[in-house]
Amino acid sequence: AVMARLDAVPASGPTPPRGAPTAVGDVPLPLRKLIGDSFDAAPWRRIGPGIRHIRLPLSPSVKGDLRLLRVAPGRKVPDHGHGGAELTLVLKGAYDDVVGHFSRGDVADLDVDIEHQPVASPGEECICLVAAEHKAKFKSIIGRIIQPLVGM
Repeated sequence: AVMARLDAVPASGPTPPRGAPTAVGDVPLPLRKLIGDSFDAAPWRRIGPGIRHIRLPLSPSVKGDLRLLRVAPGRKVPDHGHGGAELTLVLKGAYDDVVGHFSRGDVADLDVDIEHQPVASPGEECICLVAAEHKAKFKSIIGRIIQPLVGM
């Protein structure tokens, strides 16, 4: 009788608990209060050709930088280093740099010794959540000039 009941279980998987949030948009639930349900409708600010960002608020007692970064397919983020630790969570798409290939769900854990130039993979934009102790240290003169203007 138990075996017959197992065969009767639908192949669709478990039913979510009553009152559980359902997937409405492409933004993960913890970020929805800050930017809404859709990455496309979020308040992105242009910081360069094919690169946009949203600076996210931190608690008043917390120091550092938290932002979403959106990079068009094939676009390069300017070459930069770090003034401290940086964690990057890929939410959509993928990118490559000197450390390796990072795709959706991957986390890059970087420190002051890493200098890199992430390149979004072709075919799909790359959206990442970036948490850093300090702002990036851009290597090019152009990057250093526009950095204070765009708040990056």
